[in-house]
Amino acid sequence: FSLSEYNGTIRVATTQDIWGRWWLDGEDWAGPTNDVYVLAPDEQGGDELLQIGHVGGIATGETIWSCRFIGEKGYLVTFRNIDPLWTIDLSDPTDPRVIGELEVPGVSTYIHPLGEDHLLTIGIAGGEDGLGLDWGNTQISLFDVSNFSDPTLASALQLAPIDRNSEDWWSWSWSYSEATYEHKAFTYWAPAELLAIPLSTYRYTYDEVTIDGRKYSYSGYEYVTQLILVKVDAENNTLSKYGTIDHSDFYNGDSGLRESYYYGSPNVRRSIFMGDYVYAFSAEGVTVTNYSTMALSDSVTLPERIDAPSYWGWEDDTVRADEEVSEDGDEGSSSEGGEPSSEPDGA
Repeated sequence: FSLSEYNGTIRVATTQDIWGRWWLDGEDWAGPTNDVYVLAPDEQGGDELLQIGHVGGIATGETIWSCRFIGEKGYLVTFRNIDPLWTIDLSDPTDPRVIGELEVPGVSTYIHPLGEDHLLTIGIAGGEDGLGLDWGNTQISLFDVSNFSDPTLASALQLAPIDRNSEDWWSWSWSYSEATYEHKAFTYWAPAELLAIPLSTYRYTYDEVTIDGRKYSYSGYEYVTQLILVKVDAENNTLSKYGTIDHSDFYNGDSGLRESYYYGSPNVRRSIFMGDYVYAFSAEGVTVTNYSTMALSDSVTLPERIDAPSYWGWEDDTVRADEEVSEDGDEGSSSEGGEPSSEPDGA
């Protein structure tokens, strides 16, 4: 989103630093610099793009974490210790100008336009005293940009799959959301004013119990995999948690623990709203939930992940659990008899 085409021009937001420039003395470089360039085709018929506009000196010493160009307006989020949101006027492509700035804790990693007057973002919450980042807290923010020169933070909502006030929250790994770095995992459904984002975490559990004088131990991995729905009320400038769709059972055993570490991606990867339902997709299963009532309508467990053939050409002759070998040695369906199974009921 740092590259945009509009009315025959290209807008580019860049961060320049000394990465890999080992020959530069530290005194020769003041730190990262951020710029917005406007490019246009050569009117003389050349095959090069020419710079026709530029604004620089934006948040020297910080780096760009997210960007969005919307028509004649541009938005940048830079970060070092706090998160400034910058508004940039691009109405004159030959003279782009920084118009407004807002400093807030944390950082936004993706910017989603919400009408003319709001931005909906996802990122990482601020650390203690508002400085740095709390990587265990995903933050949804609603910015009011109706006054382009004076943007404000209308609402912020911190989310985690585990209650941070619980006694054992420290035993869990940092929670994370794929939507903080992959916008396809960020799903906003305007008709219902609902945002869907995934949240995940896990922990390793080991304990010992004594039964009839004998000591037993058990251990395993416990996964929490969720799709969180957030109500976005732009008219009243509020955000609130609406509901949770849980995929944890797809990844934990019958006892609530998985014996071995899950080497795939135990996250809700994508979601989609269709009619009155929200569909959540992860590697191990799919759920269909009525978002009006948050009642689970249906779920499907997917076949276990199949490892790719070995690089060295070794083949794994293990038959998958959902396949059977017939008496003549052919792999066949697990259903009994020779007749194909009936079609499932319609949706």
